[in-house]
Amino acid sequence: MAHFIASASLVDLLLACLAAGAAATLLSLASGWAMERAAWAKGRKVFAVPLRRGQLRTEAIGTALFVIVFTPALAIALWSGVLRFSGGWPAQVLGFVVPLVGFQIFYYWLHRAMHARALFWMHRWHHESHVTTPLTGFSMHPVEALGWVVGMLAPAALLARYGLLGLGGFASFLAFVWFGNITGHANAEIFSFRTTRTSSTFANAVVFHSLHHARFNGHYGFATATMDRIFRTEWRDWLALHERIWAGRPLARLQERADDSATPSASERTAA
Repeated sequence: MAHFIASASLVDLLLACLAAGAAATLLSLASGWAMERAAWAKGRKVFAVPLRRGQLRTEAIGTALFVIVFTPALAIALWSGVLRFSGGWPAQVLGFVVPLVGFQIFYYWLHRAMHARALFWMHRWHHESHVTTPLTGFSMHPVEALGWVVGMLAPAALLARYGLLGLGGFASFLAFVWFGNITGHANAEIFSFRTTRTSSTFANAVVFHSLHHARFNGHYGFATATMDRIFRTEWRDWLALHERIWAGRPLARLQERADDSATPSASERTAA
C-alpha cells in the first residue's frame, strides 16, 4: 500500500480514496443499523421519539457531501507528500494515538465554536437531526466538513514532517473515527457493556452524544467525556439516563431529564 501511494498519480489516489471512503461509509452504516436494531430488540432504544419528516434524505445528502469533501483532501495530502509514512512500531503507535488525541482536542473547540451564533450557520445542518441515526454522523455542511479535514489530517501531517507517521496506525485512526462516528449516532445503546463514569473517560455511552442533539448545548466532545468533564460542559444526569435505557425505558421527550438535580450549571447553560 505504501508503494502504491508513493507511485500513484493524483487521479489514481483520488479514485482510491473515494472508493475507500464510500466503502467505509456503507460498511459502517450497515453495521450501525444492524447494531441499532439488535439493541432495540433488547429494549435499549435511547429516544422513543419519531424522526423529523425528510430527516433521512437530508442526512444522506450531508453524508455524501462529507465523503466528497474529505476524500479529495486526503488524496491531495498523500499525493503532495504532506502525509508521508515511516516504518517501525513506534510510528504505528504514534500514527494512531497522536491523530486521535489531537482530533479529540481540536473537535471539542471546533464544536463549541460552531455553537456560537456567528458560526452556527455551518453546524445547523447537523442539528436538523434531533433524534440521531447512523446517517447523522457525517451529515453536515461542507464547510464543517473542511473543519473535520483539518482536525483529522493536521496532527498526522505534523508526525509525517518528523518521520513518525505509520501507515497502519493512521489507517486505523481513520477507520476508528469513521466507524465510531457513524455507529455512535445510532438511536440505541449498541455496545454490550454499561458505561461508568470512569470508563467514559475513554469511551462514551451513546446517550452522551444523543443528549447533545436533544438539548443543543453541552456534550461537545468526540467519543469520550474527557473534554466536557475538564471544561464543565457535561450534563449531570446522563449516566442515570444511560442506566434507565439499559433497564428498557427509553426517553419519551427530547428535553427529558433524570431529576431536578440535572439542571445544568451556569457554564452549561451558556456554553456555546
